[in-house]
Amino acid sequence: MNAPLTIRNLSPAALVLKGIERFEDPNSQQSRPTAFSFASANTASLSPSTSQLEEHTHTFKQQSIHVRLLPFESCTLTPPGLQEDAGISSTLSSANLRLTIEVSGGERYRIDTNPSYTQKASQKFVPLAQSPSHHLTALFHPSKPIPHLSIHSNDSWDLCKWMSTLPSSLPLSSLSIPGTHNSHTYYRALPSVRCQNVSVKSQLENGIRFLDIRVQPSHATDASKKDLYLVHGAFPISLTGAKYLDPVLKACYDFLEQNPSESVLISLKREGVGSSTDELLSQVLEQHYITPNQDKWYVASKAPYLGDVRGKLVLVRRYTLHEDLKASPEDHGHGLDATQWPHNSTHAMHGPFCVQDFCEVLHPDTIPQKLQYSNEHMIRAAECVAFVPGINTDKTNPVPSGPLYLNYLSASNFFRRSCWPENIAKVVNRGIEEWLCMGHHLEDPLTTPAEPGRTSTDVATEATVRKAKRGDGSTGIVVMDCVGEGGDWDLVKMIIGMNMGVRLKTETETS
Repeated sequence: MNAPLTIRNLSPAALVLKGIERFEDPNSQQSRPTAFSFASANTASLSPSTSQLEEHTHTFKQQSIHVRLLPFESCTLTPPGLQEDAGISSTLSSANLRLTIEVSGGERYRIDTNPSYTQKASQKFVPLAQSPSHHLTALFHPSKPIPHLSIHSNDSWDLCKWMSTLPSSLPLSSLSIPGTHNSHTYYRALPSVRCQNVSVKSQLENGIRFLDIRVQPSHATDASKKDLYLVHGAFPISLTGAKYLDPVLKACYDFLEQNPSESVLISLKREGVGSSTDELLSQVLEQHYITPNQDKWYVASKAPYLGDVRGKLVLVRRYTLHEDLKASPEDHGHGLDATQWPHNSTHAMHGPFCVQDFCEVLHPDTIPQKLQYSNEHMIRAAECVAFVPGINTDKTNPVPSGPLYLNYLSASNFFRRSCWPENIAKVVNRGIEEWLCMGHHLEDPLTTPAEPGRTSTDVATEATVRKAKRGDGSTGIVVMDCVGEGGDWDLVKMIIGMNMGVRLKTETETS
């Protein structure tokens, strides 16, 4: 029996699955572990020649289909089989699948894949006409027992300025926002201290819009001393000397000046050794960093709309205020209050935030539990329906926006190497990516938040379309460790791509 393949539309446009072919690729490399043919950028090179067709006619099978998938929708197909006497097993690397899709206007695109391969892979679709209006990518996950292929749009999001495509009327809480945990810890450091692979500048350029920064005042009692050390817990973040907050903020200011459509949430928290206090930190930040740069910060206590914060840093305050600052005028504000959510929480409401921050993964056996909590929090975020002024609430007196769903994928145990940040991230980041592709915002997914890489075989009817759930499909703010390793930003792109739900809602209502 031929192995089925699940296909999902994660582009913002409706598409139609038009044809699926199965054939022996004479150019294939048998040792290739990924799901896409090296030659698939050139469709003609994979097409069998006339002589090959005459010699191996029984190895080429074609099936015409017509399955329409709206954004978020999914279906499972069984490709046409090869004759038993052809001597070709469906598990051999030489048996390829060719998928043809059609978008509005009749444009067609094609890609070649092999569901038997064992590694995640991505590949661009080949347009079958000149001057195509779309640039589509397929992302293959070798989930078991049914592999999965999701279709994404490359031309919807420029990672440097992806917020530019979103209406200013959207509440910030409605967006899918990729973030990093301990964003500043990308230097060579002690074990378990380093959580990131690239600089803050590179993170911003690759789509990150939430930064998690931990600092320690250089002087325990004197607020006139400006310097704030970057730390992670009790440890400095670099073996080559102290690092400071100033360069991080400069990278943010420079980025926002070059990309004024964007906004960056920045969470600031005091950590480190010594006798300094949150109250002192609040004075240092106010006196030396925020007040001199008021035009660069959003410090109100109310969750904003995107238009309120373009070109600005949004302060997420994880420190208590000095009494003098508490007495300041109400209209001044001191950021979104994130001071008191419960430690190690799987789901907690605090102020403008709904938080998942289960971080005490003391043994590798607990990593799947962390993954499940993270995916379940994304489910809660996806079920929300944003109130957008002029769309589904009054333009001048709108219903207040909902909470910001803050979802930390990070966890660690300093005393167990298998639970250091990079090792947990390898499992959790991959599982989040699989869930976003295969299960997120679907009414009847074939997988679960606990085991997103394992699919059910309970496919009732061939080509049955699984619909999107109620809600906008957003992920909330997803805060990651070790993102961008080896240039792999697929997870960030997927999170940004989930903004298609709120974007489509505003486009539909205004068209």
